Amino acid sequence: MRNILLAVQYASIVGLFIESWIIFRRLKNSLLHYLFLSCLAILVNNIGYLCQLLSTSQEAYIMALKFSYAGRTWITFFLFLFTIEICKIKVPHLAKSFLVFSHIAIYISILTLTEHNLYYSWFKFTSDGLFPKIIHGYGIVYNFYMALQVTYIITGFTFLFVTWSREKKQSAKKRLMAVIVAFLIECFFFTLKMLKLVELTNEYDVTIFGYLFSIIFMFIAFFRYDLLGAKEIARDFMIDRLSEGIIAVDKKGEIQYYNKPVQEMYPDIETDSDKTIQQIQDALTNKKSIIVNNRIYTAEENDLLRNNESFGKLYVLIDATEHYERFKKEKKILQRELRIDPMTGLYNRKGMEYFSEQVYNEALEKGKALFVCICDMNGLKYINDNFGHDEGDRAIRMLSQIILESLEEGDFAFRIGGDEFLILGLRSDEGAAAASFREKTESVIEVFNKAVKLPYKIDMSYGPLAKTIDGNANEFSDLLKQSDNLMYQMKKRRDKHIR
Repeated sequence: MRNILLAVQYASIVGLFIESWIIFRRLKNSLLHYLFLSCLAILVNNIGYLCQLLSTSQEAYIMALKFSYAGRTWITFFLFLFTIEICKIKVPHLAKSFLVFSHIAIYISILTLTEHNLYYSWFKFTSDGLFPKIIHGYGIVYNFYMALQVTYIITGFTFLFVTWSREKKQSAKKRLMAVIVAFLIECFFFTLKMLKLVELTNEYDVTIFGYLFSIIFMFIAFFRYDLLGAKEIARDFMIDRLSEGIIAVDKKGEIQYYNKPVQEMYPDIETDSDKTIQQIQDALTNKKSIIVNNRIYTAEENDLLRNNESFGKLYVLIDATEHYERFKKEKKILQRELRIDPMTGLYNRKGMEYFSEQVYNEALEKGKALFVCICDMNGLKYINDNFGHDEGDRAIRMLSQIILESLEEGDFAFRIGGDEFLILGLRSDEGAAAASFREKTESVIEVFNKAVKLPYKIDMSYGPLAKTIDGNANEFSDLLKQSDNLMYQMKKRRDKHIR
């Protein structure tokens, strides 16, 4: 009997390794991930248990036991995750986290079982019988672990039976029944061990058979007989979870299949399928997008062919909302960049052409005075000649900061030439606008120059004026000329380095 059981143990390890490798190569969804993890856990458990059977001392047995539990601790947990996944049960992330930490704590107690009585209240090593073993009492962690396994089994059975009873598709019912049978096998051997119903349980851990047979049964059922339902799983995990809508139409134009996105787009598709197909065909003919529930879709049409024979049409509705939104955003950013002067960050001439009309029309509509101020830097030639053009560019950038600080709320600032700037805005008090601008600007210039302490002064000449407009032709260009004249008069008085 000893040699037979050892042979079974060796065979199971080889079989589990092959099975794990095959499943690993087919990993495509969560179901197979959990099945693979279950296989891996059982493989580690069986290797460790083989070492227990072959151990000749208590120390070697304890080491093998700890290795075995590195897999055994997680077997029922991964099988439970497999069950809730196949039953499509949503388990809160917090609950999963609690279970993970519980299993970690259980394994830590096993790693340190010689230092406390939490897992085994007491234990004694004996080599009497077919194999060496530990006779032990049940600690609090051991009881918790057993209770957790029973909970997994009962809860898993409940989910499986409820899902099986509600399932209408025969292929899906067979798939669920395959898992139920696998759980029954596991439960049977687990019960044999707990109740010690046969003599063998005193010498050998028969749950090894339970885990092995259940995983092999599921493996054969899913892969050999395709009870995984390749078509349904592909639909559930691929087609139905796509953002694209899929509609299959036969040669008569009747809808034979549609996925969940289509159902969400067209809730009345069952009762008014002709309207849906007509809308898609119109969009294809006119090369237009389809807008549904504030989402933008582009339609594609493909022939359903098999062996060069047509079976109908496949319509694909691609959610292009993000693409359009990104395109609009990028277009807006590009337009803004085209209106921005890269050196100063102020708007450039294109920006002036774009915003000046808006400001002018707003002043006209609200009956407010249009504020116009042409600015020109003082002493730029002096700075360039004595400190270099790089320093001149730096001075222009600093002047642009002064101009920004001089603005009122809602004003626009533009760089319209090398060292020429324009300020546009609206004013409620036409008479005080120019004086208010001078006072604020002169204060900003003075504070700025004291702070930066350059070998030259950042300064400018400007021509502020505000006027209530009436919409006459050339009114805006006339205001620019008046502001430019005021600026030049100031420059003659103020710029020592006038050109």
